[in-house]
Amino acid sequence: MSFKEIVKSSGKTLLTTVGVTAIGFIISVLTARILGPEGRGLLSGALLIISLSSSIATCGLAYTYIYHRGAGQQFAQKRFVFLSALFIGLLAALLALVGLMFNHNVELREHLPLIIGFALITALQNYLINLTQMQPSLSFLNVTRIAGVLLNVTALGLLYLLLRPVDFVQILIGQLVCALLLIGLCLNWARSNVFSNAAPDQQQAAAPQAKTSQMLKYAFNQHGTVLVGLALTNFDKVYLLKVATIVEFGYYSLAFTTSRLIGVLYDAMNTALYSRYAGKEEGELSRSINMAFRFTLLPMLLLAALGAVLAPWLIHLVYGPKFASVTPTFIILMFECVISGAGWTLAQRFNAAGRPGLVLVRQLISIVPVVALLPFLPSENIAVYLALLMLLGASLRMAITLVIYPYVLHEPIPRLFPSADEVRKVIAMARAQWQRRMHKGESA
Repeated sequence: MSFKEIVKSSGKTLLTTVGVTAIGFIISVLTARILGPEGRGLLSGALLIISLSSSIATCGLAYTYIYHRGAGQQFAQKRFVFLSALFIGLLAALLALVGLMFNHNVELREHLPLIIGFALITALQNYLINLTQMQPSLSFLNVTRIAGVLLNVTALGLLYLLLRPVDFVQILIGQLVCALLLIGLCLNWARSNVFSNAAPDQQQAAAPQAKTSQMLKYAFNQHGTVLVGLALTNFDKVYLLKVATIVEFGYYSLAFTTSRLIGVLYDAMNTALYSRYAGKEEGELSRSINMAFRFTLLPMLLLAALGAVLAPWLIHLVYGPKFASVTPTFIILMFECVISGAGWTLAQRFNAAGRPGLVLVRQLISIVPVVALLPFLPSENIAVYLALLMLLGASLRMAITLVIYPYVLHEPIPRLFPSADEVRKVIAMARAQWQRRMHKGESA
């Protein structure tokens, strides 16, 4: 796949991601202003338990389905999806219960049934949405992402108009209803794409059978990387929720959520690369990923630097003076988001080629020094030190991934930046594309 095709394949997903992120940012601003620091902290604490429980419960089962189906292997697809969904839902509910027992906040524990039920529903929703990545076009995935944020912002608006003053429990209930509607939308898609009764053609019938052990091995290897990734991206929030006040947690979670705005390009690109190449030829996969990596790293770092310069003014303008203290934490987390996204782009080389164990090794090695430093953090300005630990973890993952290329894959270390010749080719491609569009416009 050429660089032109990479851009084309992820273009719609990028536009969708930008739209989703923009609406998500509006939701974040509204909830911060409606609830204030304490209410925002309670909402963030509940959503952290829900999101971690639902993410841990997925167990890579959607991705092993996509990989083995993409590789043309035969297995009982309907039965696999049904049993996977049942297992994921029950495990998410159990994990949410454990999470609430771990947390000592009285207000969160008072709403135990709501949070457990929401975790179960969110796990099922995420599983179904992950299954839609089997479409190389990612068209329905983009629909679900846009629908999800539009439903949530609509629910928030209705709550504010009808039930002022709004508390965090009412917002949780509104989001739960939105998740149920999204599950209904996904089930309607699955009827024709997953649960279809169409008979297999001759080529499909002759395809090798995927062993259950083989599918579960891929799932748990892939999920191992997810678990370590969850630990690396959430250890700061889990630790802070345990040791700090709910107000301090609210400040930090706001800085973290806002810093993710800069990662929209990597989110779209990495999703498109995995969907396009899962279970397919490795040569094109390696070339495409290396090209995507070196054409995005420098521009994203420059964008983060610009964001750092503007951050003091923007935070005060958007969230108000109550949240001005989050600025240093926000700046550090922006750079962490860029380094982490770039490293994950390189890691798609292993995931899509059926070698998620390499990503797991990368994640495990990088988490050891990060966790080891936690007990030594000073209590003053702890949010800043946690953000620096996040940046350290992202940098270690990037370095380890680069080392894996020559020593394990026996491929050259990916270049960090494009060559002058590559830049000229991309400029020429963009110019030619622009001229074709202008010509079509004149012809019309």
